[in-house]
Amino acid sequence: MEELLASETAQRSLRPLRVGETVEGTIAAVAGDEATVDLGDRPAGVIPLHEAGSDELRVGQHVVAVVTQSEDPDGRVVLSLRRARNRRQWTQLEEMQKSGSVIAALVLEGNRGGVVVDVGLRGFVPLSQLVSIGAIDVHERGVPESVKALVGTRLRVRVLEADPRRDRLILSEKAATQQLRRDRKARGTTELSEGDALTGTVVGVTAYGLFVDVGVTDGLVHRSEITWEKGVEPTSLHPLGAVVKVVVIGVDRERQRISLSIKRTGADPWERYVNELATGQTVDATVTRVMPYGAFARLAEGVEGLIHVTELGGERVADRAGSVHAGDVIRVRIVAIDRERRRLSLSARLAERT
Repeated sequence: MEELLASETAQRSLRPLRVGETVEGTIAAVAGDEATVDLGDRPAGVIPLHEAGSDELRVGQHVVAVVTQSEDPDGRVVLSLRRARNRRQWTQLEEMQKSGSVIAALVLEGNRGGVVVDVGLRGFVPLSQLVSIGAIDVHERGVPESVKALVGTRLRVRVLEADPRRDRLILSEKAATQQLRRDRKARGTTELSEGDALTGTVVGVTAYGLFVDVGVTDGLVHRSEITWEKGVEPTSLHPLGAVVKVVVIGVDRERQRISLSIKRTGADPWERYVNELATGQTVDATVTRVMPYGAFARLAEGVEGLIHVTELGGERVADRAGSVHAGDVIRVRIVAIDRERRRLSLSARLAERT
């Protein structure tokens, strides 16, 4: 067996190295513009210093290189560290494409199609895959200003395509942003629980509510969970960038969604105030809305009741809806309290008789 292994080793050492083959060796000498590499049983190799890249070669250093010429005029194997490093980088990028890893990329230059970036190799991020720029004026000549502004900055990107044979590397900031968002959602649904009180920043305002970033992730404050106040547009109360206190009211780990509430960080004014009311009691109220069927009046913050049109003052029912206006402070009597449905029935007509 030992003789067989020795024979195979000898045959391998006698076989000429092929261009593109990867070899390992030790730097034996550095002189002039080249370094000599001891390749063991094989003929010595040489690395032209321009093929060493940014590495500073020293005697005794272990190197991994790619064969660029199987034999030079002096019978030595010509090697390249730069190409070996390039090959490793392509391999790493191909693995990142499969795993979906997010990496940092330095923007080197911009053009009308996107930006050229450095991730160890030069890659390209198309305009359609950028999220760090606003809308592009298609009629603008030359490179858009928003694209120029990215030069020198770093983007978080994912590998969409890594093809070393075509020297083609396509990256995406959009895909990286989506991946980071998914990662944050997954982490947030693991770390947060219902009842957690947090401070966050409003990062999105929509018709159906506010998106609030609470650090570990972001969640939705539905419009019904913004304020106890009635008769106001809740999404107008907190602009982008506003710092708000929230409480977690729902964690959907399967769908990776966090539900938040701003209004529940304080006591429910209905519960606090209505417990102090009694049927037949007369109080002051502020008219908030006038409808054909009556008027809504606020007794306290977050507590409103309805004055039916038949319970408004005035001689004729037809004229009563116009007898009050938003902002009027009037005297009303508590006619009915529906605690289950959270409704108050009020009467201005009966209050006038007291």
